[in-house]
Amino acid sequence: MKLRRRFLTFLNMAPKEGPEMKDLAVFIRSLSLIFLFYFILTSVALFATTYYIIAIIECICSSFFLLSFLYTYRNRTNFAMNFFGSFIVAIPTLLTLVTGWKTNFQWCLIVEILVLYFTLEIDPQTKRKLLLVISIDFIALALLTQLFPNNLDFTKFWAIYFHIMSAIFYALVIQVIAFFYSNKFNAAEQNLRDTNERLREMAATDTLTGLPNRRNMTNKLNMLTYNYERTNAPFTVAIADIDFFKKINDTYGHEAGDYILTSISAIFKETMRGKGSVARWGGEEFLFVFENASGAQAKTVLEGMRTQIEKTVFHHKDNQIHITLTIGVEDYSEIIGIEASISKADQKLYQGKTSGRNQVVY
Repeated sequence: MKLRRRFLTFLNMAPKEGPEMKDLAVFIRSLSLIFLFYFILTSVALFATTYYIIAIIECICSSFFLLSFLYTYRNRTNFAMNFFGSFIVAIPTLLTLVTGWKTNFQWCLIVEILVLYFTLEIDPQTKRKLLLVISIDFIALALLTQLFPNNLDFTKFWAIYFHIMSAIFYALVIQVIAFFYSNKFNAAEQNLRDTNERLREMAATDTLTGLPNRRNMTNKLNMLTYNYERTNAPFTVAIADIDFFKKINDTYGHEAGDYILTSISAIFKETMRGKGSVARWGGEEFLFVFENASGAQAKTVLEGMRTQIEKTVFHHKDNQIHITLTIGVEDYSEIIGIEASISKADQKLYQGKTSGRNQVVY
């Protein structure tokens, strides 16, 4: 087991060219090793059946796959890819012409097509040209081996051995290629999902405060009104506004204003945990939604939050900033709808502003 783990660690070693080249490097290493052992094992059959020269040629050719394997560890992954691709076409073409169609070397050309389309390092136009060359090569081999048959004379044992080796080899190669293609596809799909999720979050989140934005909260309110129609589950809306926020910006600067918005948003999140939702409604206004709660219950929670913020000293650079909130609260009414309920909460907010600020009006 330790030897196996060491081998897998060695096989999966990332090249210094960058992590984006790792998949291609491991892909080439895996196939190079499989091709190397296949050609060595088939050369055994050729040597045992007295085809010594062909066996020696095949052994020599197999060393090229060892070189492509080693090149990936010398931070020359693209070169190893091209090197491997060249010999996966050249060697089987030569061996098929010498040994005939029945030895199955020609199917390596089909494998090269799958290998060719694995990498993004080769542009599509070049891939199409190489595909045409491989296709012509494959058709030419099929024609030449029929016109000038050169089938080797194997005993029954070695013929079976040769075909079994070919069957195992091609089955293994297809499995390895399918595995790498599957991993690549799954990784691309997961990356796409993650990107889409981040985009959805960005579209639904206020970039400054990290709170849900108006669009997000509108969707939430639509869902709550739908649930109210089905289950009659009550909820309450409230609008909070920072008192004299313009004065903070004018006195301390917009950077301080952003700091205040971010700081109180953290307090809002903590206050609403397990009670409902809060969103930045616009500017220095925030909309609160209390689920399964009456206006009286919401007012109690918001009063505690208002008091906490009133007592908090916000430190920005060398400045100590005190702020207060005015909040309007309204129960959702199915009769007037969600927009009118929010409007009534806004009217109570305005009422609180005109009657001294720093209060919760219900």
